[in-house]
Amino acid sequence: MPILDSGLLINRKHKRTAVLNLTVMNMGRQPAVAGIQVYTLNKESSLTDESLADKGSGMQHEGLYGSLILHTLKLITLKPLGQNESVFAISHEVSELEMFGVRIVTNGLGAGDVRSLLVELGEDGTSIGEHQLNAESANLVDEQMLAYVANHTQHTLSVIQTSTLTQVATVVLPPGSGPRLLAITPDGALVYVTCQGDKTIKVIDSFTQTVIAEIILPVGAVPFAVAVSPHGNKAYVSTLLEEYVVVIDIATQTISKFIPLPKGCDCSSIAFTPDGRYAYLCLINKGSMAMLDTMTDSIIQTFKLPSGCLPSAVVISPNGAFVYVTDIHLEKVYVIRLATNTIIASIKLDVNSDPQNLVVTPDGALLYVACRGGDEIVVINTSRNEKLTTIDLPEGSNLSDIAVSADGAKIYVTVLTFGYVAVIDVQSQLPIAILPTGSFPSGIAITPILLN
Repeated sequence: MPILDSGLLINRKHKRTAVLNLTVMNMGRQPAVAGIQVYTLNKESSLTDESLADKGSGMQHEGLYGSLILHTLKLITLKPLGQNESVFAISHEVSELEMFGVRIVTNGLGAGDVRSLLVELGEDGTSIGEHQLNAESANLVDEQMLAYVANHTQHTLSVIQTSTLTQVATVVLPPGSGPRLLAITPDGALVYVTCQGDKTIKVIDSFTQTVIAEIILPVGAVPFAVAVSPHGNKAYVSTLLEEYVVVIDIATQTISKFIPLPKGCDCSSIAFTPDGRYAYLCLINKGSMAMLDTMTDSIIQTFKLPSGCLPSAVVISPNGAFVYVTDIHLEKVYVIRLATNTIIASIKLDVNSDPQNLVVTPDGALLYVACRGGDEIVVINTSRNEKLTTIDLPEGSNLSDIAVSADGAKIYVTVLTFGYVAVIDVQSQLPIAILPTGSFPSGIAITPILLN
């Protein structure tokens, strides 16, 4: 995915730039995500105009080191060309900066169609310069995308670079942590990990690959499912034994609310609507779904699924029209119309398939279901709500979690028994790589974008 960059600009002493006006446009037919950043030189840096002038007058050319400071202004979603919210404009004051630049990191299916215009305004508001931001190599962003794998019994996280399919780091957690599932903030900065061993939620900085916060749950509560709001302001964690959803304020890394759930429900999965207004929860032992209003952080509706159903996982289509739910008992995938919370289709899986988790591609065209019992991934055509194909993995693989890359090109599935992640090419529907991890890889999540 491309990075649009103005390069470092010098703020003139005469006709000084006071404000930057930036317009970002999606010129394509697919949605895109864009992170808008302004950068400048570190004030502590020796790389200043004066030092450069002094060095330039001499005969020696030793060079000077400096550093850049990045400030994220906004993370936005751009709809396709012609739709509302396909263009975004923002202003930022830079009168105090001696040097500045603008950087836009893009991702999503329409990332290659994002264009941007930067206008410099003087103190009187008149335009004194315009810049079309140039796209750098797409590999610059692709190489930054990371997949995090929770190694449950090894108490570590494996960090995999998705472009090279190699492990680039290992995050070591305290002994006995027992990491289970993960979720990542929309800007890719923070990774939330539910740790069932020590009953905490650990927060990982994706830049330093270190634990920067630990949220301790009340006695008796065991964290399980975790999801981050599309707005990036709150994380939601379900708990076992003590039945509630923990709401975490991401700004302070503290618990802001406990949302009570039916006793013994064992909430196994959480998914948000694309606008972040609602979350759907699988109440596996109650055979039902709960609908959570994120404005009030309260359950506003609970509806039953077919008798005998044990809903294990939930995802929501990118257009927000449908909810997909796996049933590990009746071995089905239910398609629910979100507007009415009614089942409109039921897709039967093979006997003893044991569907553990599922993911939908960014274009909404395909649904991938990780089946533990069948050691297979079932691919579903969402336009027809029927099985398209099956991807077989080695017998006894014991599949657990599944994730899709932001561009929709690759599927990642954790294989508990053999301690690796299998990578599936979406175009060919074939496995293309086996990535060794730690022992018992139970959860996986991929950065949607990286701004840090």
